[in-house]
Amino acid sequence: MKDNRENIVFAFLKENCERQKREGKALGCTTEYISKALNMQRTYVSSLLNSMYKNDKVIKLKHKPVIYIVKSDDNVIKKQKGNLLLNFKGLIGSDKSLKKCVQQAKAAMLYPPSGLHTLLLGGTGVGKTMFAECMYKFAVEDGILNYDAPFISFNCADFANNTQLLMSQLFGYKKGAFTGANEDKSGIVKEANFGILFLDEVHRLPPEGQEMLFYIIDKGEFKPLGEVKKSEKVNLLIICATTESVEDFLLPTLLRRIPMIITLPYLKERTLTERFELIGEFFKVESTRINKEISVTPEIIKSLLLYNCVGNIGQLKNDIQLGCANAFLRCVSKGSKKIQVDISDFNQYVKRGILNYKKHKENVDNLINENIRYVYTPRGVEKLVEKGQYGVTSSFYEEIEKRIAELKKRGISEKDIQMLMSIDVDNYFKRYIYKIDSTINREELSKVVDKGVISLVENFLDYATKELNRLFSQKVFYGLSMHLSSSFERIRHGKRIINYKLKEIIENHPDEYAVSMRFATMLEKEKGIKLPLDEVGFLAMFILSDIISQDKKENNPVVLIAMHGVSTASSMADVVNKLVGENNTYAYDMPLNKSTDTAYYELKELILDIDQGSGILLLVDMGSLGMFGEMISEETGIKIKVIDMATTVIGLECSRKAVLESNIDVIFDEVVDKIGFSIYYERKSFNTNEMNMNNVIITMCMTGEGSAIKLRKMIEDNINFENKNIEVFPMAILNKEDMNFKINKIAEEKNILCIVGTVNPEIYGIPYISVSELFRDNKYNKIQLLVNSVTANNKKVDVSDEVVISMLDNLKEDITAYDFNRYESLILIFIKNIERRLNITLEGDKKIGLAFHIACGIEKLKMGEELKENKNSDKLIEKYKDEIKIISEEMVLIEEDFKVKFSLGQAIYIIILINGFTL
Repeated sequence: MKDNRENIVFAFLKENCERQKREGKALGCTTEYISKALNMQRTYVSSLLNSMYKNDKVIKLKHKPVIYIVKSDDNVIKKQKGNLLLNFKGLIGSDKSLKKCVQQAKAAMLYPPSGLHTLLLGGTGVGKTMFAECMYKFAVEDGILNYDAPFISFNCADFANNTQLLMSQLFGYKKGAFTGANEDKSGIVKEANFGILFLDEVHRLPPEGQEMLFYIIDKGEFKPLGEVKKSEKVNLLIICATTESVEDFLLPTLLRRIPMIITLPYLKERTLTERFELIGEFFKVESTRINKEISVTPEIIKSLLLYNCVGNIGQLKNDIQLGCANAFLRCVSKGSKKIQVDISDFNQYVKRGILNYKKHKENVDNLINENIRYVYTPRGVEKLVEKGQYGVTSSFYEEIEKRIAELKKRGISEKDIQMLMSIDVDNYFKRYIYKIDSTINREELSKVVDKGVISLVENFLDYATKELNRLFSQKVFYGLSMHLSSSFERIRHGKRIINYKLKEIIENHPDEYAVSMRFATMLEKEKGIKLPLDEVGFLAMFILSDIISQDKKENNPVVLIAMHGVSTASSMADVVNKLVGENNTYAYDMPLNKSTDTAYYELKELILDIDQGSGILLLVDMGSLGMFGEMISEETGIKIKVIDMATTVIGLECSRKAVLESNIDVIFDEVVDKIGFSIYYERKSFNTNEMNMNNVIITMCMTGEGSAIKLRKMIEDNINFENKNIEVFPMAILNKEDMNFKINKIAEEKNILCIVGTVNPEIYGIPYISVSELFRDNKYNKIQLLVNSVTANNKKVDVSDEVVISMLDNLKEDITAYDFNRYESLILIFIKNIERRLNITLEGDKKIGLAFHIACGIEKLKMGEELKENKNSDKLIEKYKDEIKIISEEMVLIEEDFKVKFSLGQAIYIIILINGFTL
């Protein structure tokens, strides 16, 4: 078992070190980080790490806290042979923005007798490491270095916080040089002999290390740590790199010995053509990695070209890798062989790159063809022309609406959407016309477009030809026929049409607009169809063929049901979609064993994916899901309205309203109002005096009073209430706030034995039995036990140990951090000792409440959570110091057995339970 756990910890540490290396971060993980991530006890993880340290598998940095790093060539030293590296010929930009840099690098390598030591300057991610590799490859290919000459790369930042470790890695050490130096060991300087040593982040090298470097440059000699007499000879070329000001971080004596300084440009200083080539190269790399074709839209290429990539080439590569990873997960889960990358697969800052399109439109359009998709393979890129399929689904409206939905999905403001669409509509119009197959004849067209519409278009184009003295292509005829057919459908259904460029068309193209307007007048007079002025503007765009705008359809909110369980939400969403006849309701199922971090990430990604721009109506059942809504809204900018009562009734109401209304605030307010009116017992008329009994069992349903009454009948048919002062009270609820209000109102005057229903109100001290338990497990016996504990005069009798254990069984499935069977035996001992020493007899509900409270407290402590303290703890501890002393002494048995510690403040809560909340 230990070997298996050790392998898990080692694999996790290695994976993190590799990721940190890629991201340019300091390497290593703390014990606490690993224990939380793997859900293991901290002490156990610490013992595993120390075992690995003793076996020379990890490096242990003496920080506070201690940091562990996997000891391997992958994250400490990187060796690469010449045939694995890129040369200058394959370096993107070598003949453009990097031309001068390449010339300097070649001069440094060729300079006799053995080249010049070089310093590479540039920001994080500009490609300093790759450039150094190109220098090495050039030297090998030109015969300056032997083919098997080493290229050793070392990042000084990896060990910057431990000078001794850094120096020992670089220069090696002698036995006894420091604690743990049990034998002589050579450093990477020695390994780089007769080759190139590349020192990245050289500014993190301490002054003594820099002094040893210039001694190597001057004399070709160095001394390992602990060596006082003999120097070792070495013949190598040093290439250093830094992101910092050399005057501030490097010793002048070292700088004077590095004659060649090369400054690499930032990504923003490189041409769009180079960035386009880099994007293609990175997609090709990812295609090779996953061995699948990767299909990318022009829209994604634009965003990647234009977003503010502060981390330069390194960040661009990482962002593309992340997008491909998200697309891979989505497509593979659907069984797709080709990976279709969507803009939603990228981070928000990448998506917003499209906002810079207007500034660079001409240059971008010269690079990107709007009519193709880019398909990247391990061999390169294939540009696939998107030949559109003929049919009404090719409506120009749909293209524009799809584009607007995508922009809204990214959280782009309405103002920016209008700006972008005013630029993009020309491209969309051209694509729309381009996709029309000019070989289609009138007969084929009439199969999908009404002949009357075709005749109208023919008359319109004949008239436009005479008035404007202009001929029109077949594509314009076919495209306008389909567009007008779609337009008539929209008008019949009352769909809104908006043309943001209408004013510009009227002002700049009065002749075309006048022709379109006369056609609209004729259409209204002869056919009774009234075209909106905005649609007249669209007709003018077709006959203009080089000016186009867009109609605007306001997208509606969507509904998302998020609930705990394997398929609870999915089942409810499926019912809602079928009954409403729409597909605007989505689901997120959260299994009980899923971590909140994972759930938050998955829910956020789902919201980004389904948002149409008008917001999300999020229906949740309980717990953290409700809080996620506000957090995700703040992070993504998507408007989210949370309704903390997920039911089929509410889902239906939200879905129906979301079809008809685009304003999410209006929908939310109307749904909340309706929920208030739907409750069977209105607050203003809710009167507990209607219940004559002193004890009640509440049956509670969210689907209405009828279901609650049926539940009452089932209980009355199966439970013996003879000589008991108990009533079964049905309650229909649709609102969590109102549910709490009514239960509290009942509790003021009545004793609630338990609640039976479809939703757990999670009220402390009141047992809950679900309907599914009642049906599946025949849990009437639990209700009968509670009923039997009540005497005719409304006093509870002492309950047996079996009753306490029976009620505790409800918790078994939820307790995972410790042996619950062991707890059941210990808690009975604890309760008996408390009763004896405090000279009290606990009523049944207090025994059960006490057992539940301590059980949940142990679970939280075992999971590393803090227990809530009473705000008046200090005063109460003084007031009940004798009772607390007894409770603390009796708790020792439980604490020692489960290795937890309850504070004095927790003893206060036990006092509260014992005293019946009357402190």
